[in-house]
Amino acid sequence: MLAVICDDLAKDRDILLDFCARYAKNNHLPVAALSFENAGALLQSREARSADVIFMDIYMEGALGVDAARILRGKGFRGALVFTTTSREHYADGFDVEASHYLIKPISWEAFCEAMRRTHDRMGVSARKVRVTAGRNELDVDISGIWYVEVYGHKTVLHTLRGEVAVNQSLSALEERLGGDPFLRCYRYFIVNMDFVKRLNEDCFLMKDGREIPLSRDGRTALKNRYMAYVFGRMEE
Repeated sequence: MLAVICDDLAKDRDILLDFCARYAKNNHLPVAALSFENAGALLQSREARSADVIFMDIYMEGALGVDAARILRGKGFRGALVFTTTSREHYADGFDVEASHYLIKPISWEAFCEAMRRTHDRMGVSARKVRVTAGRNELDVDISGIWYVEVYGHKTVLHTLRGEVAVNQSLSALEERLGGDPFLRCYRYFIVNMDFVKRLNEDCFLMKDGREIPLSRDGRTALKNRYMAYVFGRMEE
């Protein structure tokens, strides 16, 4: 499990780092922790975007934690967000970025454990894995972290939050194992995760990483309808 802490006060970072180590020891869990002193450093870190949970101070010099959280969600971050704050003023903003919890400073050990419990609940929903073969190795890839899958040349490549993975399976075999929504076979050489679509264009999906993925000319209307049905279904949830 990877926990990231972003706070401009060293003493508050140290408290959360100590809590992470204590939580790992008490629960016999591997917990790695990274800390950043401002939102700019956090947003530049590729590793931070693959975190399971980010503890984000709302009031930091230079940028509000809520604004940094919106950018992270826009870049495809799907982990848990826990805001740390001295005020409840920005509680409503947390809904926009799917915040899992708020911790009021000074943070108690009991409150930290509750935040971790909620993080584990979130991970339980989205921690489904798909086993793939990459060269001679077998890997378990977090399905919720797959942006899209493409075939080029003789390679099938998973584009994920943690980078690219070239696998031995065919696109059709992966399509079956991914099991439908949120995954959509939109073209002969592509499967997209609809959770990472930024915008539906006339003839393509614009992904959140800026990649344009074409829609098959045959069945384009059906593909658009399926995507819109998925989006509306998520809104109703």
